[in-house]
Amino acid sequence: MNTIAVMNQKGGTGKTTSAINLAGELAERGRRVLLIDMDTQGNATSNLQLTEVPPATLADVLTGKGPSLPETVCKTCVEGLDLIRGGGLLAPALLALQEMRFGRDTALRRLLPQIPEGYNYVFFDCSPSLESLFNINVLMAAEYILIPIKVDKNSIEGYDVMLETVREVREGGNPDIRVLGIFMTAVETGSSLDREMIANLPALLPDLAFHTYIRKNIDVKKAPIALQPLRQYSPRCTAAQDYAALADEMLERMGG
Repeated sequence: MNTIAVMNQKGGTGKTTSAINLAGELAERGRRVLLIDMDTQGNATSNLQLTEVPPATLADVLTGKGPSLPETVCKTCVEGLDLIRGGGLLAPALLALQEMRFGRDTALRRLLPQIPEGYNYVFFDCSPSLESLFNINVLMAAEYILIPIKVDKNSIEGYDVMLETVREVREGGNPDIRVLGIFMTAVETGSSLDREMIANLPALLPDLAFHTYIRKNIDVKKAPIALQPLRQYSPRCTAAQDYAALADEMLERMGG
């Protein structure tokens, strides 16, 4: 089982979109995927059609109210893709973590052995704040980090903060974590700035930049309304093809 966090301290970089669509792509290929929504906005939860919704939540598990982690897993409309809900349901868990005297940073990691056998990949969709206690828990639990960025000044300048945070986490308790790479989302190939970034990012970050980038496409906005990943909603659109290529490159970096 590979654990992958899609994270950036900047908002609007395509974290949720990327987590859903990479998960949907891998599920379409026959992998079993679990998407854990760790964002208090809960967009991953609200952007997928849930077909089986148990009453228990991740917050119930984190607050010690009895259920185990498998009892929180929801089925989605995509075969092979399951989800643990986030959003406002996480509020009690945040309070419980804050009140812990010890181990508040590793509560999620201690739950990982409860994940049912058979999942090939676990994705964490994260909020845009590195200081969030949920994000700290994800960083202490995940093996890999994917960093989406947009082609704008603030997004590009912010990636180094993310990398420094990962270095601190590696030294502070999760030595196995590593950044899989940085990729661009909502790329407009007709823009001179975007074309410049496409050309220069691999040279700027030779060990981190993915060659794949996600092109801007209207179906990226339509798919969440239909409560489906792009691979299922519009498999021939450019963005779906890009996420398929990104999944290939991601798997290659993970060793297959």
